[in-house]
Amino acid sequence: MTNQTFANIFDFICVFLSVVFFWSTTIVLIGLIKKEKKHPKAAKKLKFAVLICARNEESVIRLPVKSILLGTYPADKRDVIVLADNCTDNTAQKAREAGAIVWEKTIPSHGKGDVLTWGINKVLADGSYDAISVFDADNIASDRFFDEMNDALNDGEYVVTGRRHSSNAKANVIAGWYTVYWDMMNELSNRVRTNLGLSGKLTGTGFAFLISALGNEGWKTHTMVEDVEFTVQTNIRGKRVAYVPKADYADEQPVTAVYMWRQLRRWATGSWQVARSYCWPWLKGMFTHPSLRLFDSYFAILTGMSVAFILLFNVVALSVKLCFSQSDNSIAWLVFFLILGFVFVMGWFTSISAVALSKKKRRPKWIAVALFPIFSLILCGSVLYTLFFPTKTWKPIPHGTKVDDGVDPEARQKARNTKASAGNGEE
Repeated sequence: MTNQTFANIFDFICVFLSVVFFWSTTIVLIGLIKKEKKHPKAAKKLKFAVLICARNEESVIRLPVKSILLGTYPADKRDVIVLADNCTDNTAQKAREAGAIVWEKTIPSHGKGDVLTWGINKVLADGSYDAISVFDADNIASDRFFDEMNDALNDGEYVVTGRRHSSNAKANVIAGWYTVYWDMMNELSNRVRTNLGLSGKLTGTGFAFLISALGNEGWKTHTMVEDVEFTVQTNIRGKRVAYVPKADYADEQPVTAVYMWRQLRRWATGSWQVARSYCWPWLKGMFTHPSLRLFDSYFAILTGMSVAFILLFNVVALSVKLCFSQSDNSIAWLVFFLILGFVFVMGWFTSISAVALSKKKRRPKWIAVALFPIFSLILCGSVLYTLFFPTKTWKPIPHGTKVDDGVDPEARQKARNTKASAGNGEE
């Protein structure tokens, strides 16, 4: 194989990966034009088992519990159940004081997926619930979260996900990056795909599903990203994940580089696990029951990987040409900087668009948007790094930073009471 042939192969791979990237871009452009479906108000009220996974979260566990209990959904139609996973602090006690049912898990866990499997099996054994919702210990649900989820699930959906915001969006640049990232997931992925009848993607928390969506095997995941895995399982079963934009919830973001890198490595490792484990089932599904929804669901997972490899192969191709080519390499340098510049421009364009489409009061500081392409490069780096050095163990991300008063459930309740008192003419 000649050096030129070697370089041409890399160029061909970059073109192929670009197809994956531009597929998702096309979906975004078409989906933004498509009108959003409105779910009618449902008379039937499903009974939810609301599972909150928690390990040593005594400082924040009241947030999700209180926000759900103070919501508008009927109290007899939802049980808040904290899955206290091998806690060595006062998480269980604090959760009970906040009003939750607590199930304490003492068997060692290998990650959140294990905890969910254990908790969901207990819910299924109970047999009194219509649907299950999943939250993390740092989440805060909006007042009408379950009303909106109930409407969607009664309108033919099986798995639904809410609109994720940051409870500490303005804490620093890192928290701002995550805020932009979730805005992109909300507005440029889940929203547009739902509008087109395709499938969105679960993002770890703030989702709900009918018991019947589990199939005969129940909840069964084995990767580090149980949310993405369950999304693919749902797609292969012929169902989708639908985005419910009015079902808002807030989520605390990492604020240090160490915890950011830990989380991104876990996400990337899990994505590789899902891509490998479900490649054959996905192909089998495409041959037996081909659909655009199933086709797109796998491409959505590969999009982030495609950008990472486009950058990698661009660097490798440039290196090969510089090392072995005897001619002028100015064209090679030009192509390299054009591709790198394109990644930066697309990063700015998508981040600005996503933030513009998001709720104004939940937006990050402008510096996070300006520097967002750096986060994109770090994300790509995690994809490439974990291909060779995958994360072996699941490690939690500590929580406990101050949240904005606008999302604090007790602050919201106080504001509602004050408004009600003013409306009744009370001082």
